[in-house]
Amino acid sequence: MNRHEALKAVAKYGSGNKAAAALGVSRSTFQLALKRDGKTATIAAAKTAGKSLAAFRAAYDKATIVPAKVKAGLGLLGPQGWEYEVAFAKMCGVSLSDLGTFREYFADYIVILRDHRRAWAGSKKTAQTMKEML
Repeated sequence: MNRHEALKAVAKYGSGNKAAAALGVSRSTFQLALKRDGKTATIAAAKTAGKSLAAFRAAYDKATIVPAKVKAGLGLLGPQGWEYEVAFAKMCGVSLSDLGTFREYFADYIVILRDHRRAWAGSKKTAQTMKEML
């Protein structure tokens, strides 16, 4: 086995250990094949390293995190359910300021009550029915 074949095997199987097992050779023999031609090849160089931008966005970008939590909260309400905004924010696990920042994205689910409070409905149809009752 030459270095080129070993690199192709790493790309195919995802790691040096898996490639060695699939080819029926020991790990040490496989590592020697990777080091041939006087160059040290690492398994990490054979496959892409690092995490994706989507993973970073899901972990740190509020424009991704807060709407996802609000959508999950709307799902928890169910199609016929509703909740006042303060309780809804707690249920979603977001702050009121974050909820206020992204409130316009979910305008169809919000009912403004007579006492200037907001209620969040679990579906657009429920919100529309609640608005008609006021």
